[in-house]
Amino acid sequence: MDVARAPDVPAIVEGIAIERWPEEPARAAQLQRARTPRLLLVAPNATPPETDEPDPFMDWVQEPVDENTMHARIVALLGTASIAKPILGDHGVLWRGETWIALSPIEERLTAALLARPGRVLGRARLEQAGWPDGLTNDRAIDASITRLRKRVAPAGVRIHAVRGHGYLAEIQPV
Repeated sequence: MDVARAPDVPAIVEGIAIERWPEEPARAAQLQRARTPRLLLVAPNATPPETDEPDPFMDWVQEPVDENTMHARIVALLGTASIAKPILGDHGVLWRGETWIALSPIEERLTAALLARPGRVLGRARLEQAGWPDGLTNDRAIDASITRLRKRVAPAGVRIHAVRGHGYLAEIQPV
């Protein structure tokens, strides 16, 4: 099936933005700044955009393009997008794309608990159990550790919010 210049090409497919080039350069630039995975459908006689450095979140294909090629490009971009999710690796290293943050053992355990349930509140008892499995802590230690952890994980797009009277939750920001 040929999807060349078809008006029914959706703007987003499985989390990948589909853009027409050179018709939508402003939107393409906005998506690039936001590090949104995107596939550019380059017009038949147009030149693909030039970039100063490689952009792992962008791919392009010259139109007309068949369905199998488009699907393969989307699958490849989905793989790149999954790399952009925060991953807690070995030895307390939090990875997100090319960004890495070394965490202390307590920060590692707290981060693991929070990232296991992003967007959901973890109560103080669960955080205490995660961060201090031997039980040697208090509320001040939890609050101080979370305060430090907020600053440490922010560059990886992880925001930790207090939910008054209940605990904390991690929010994963788009890259």
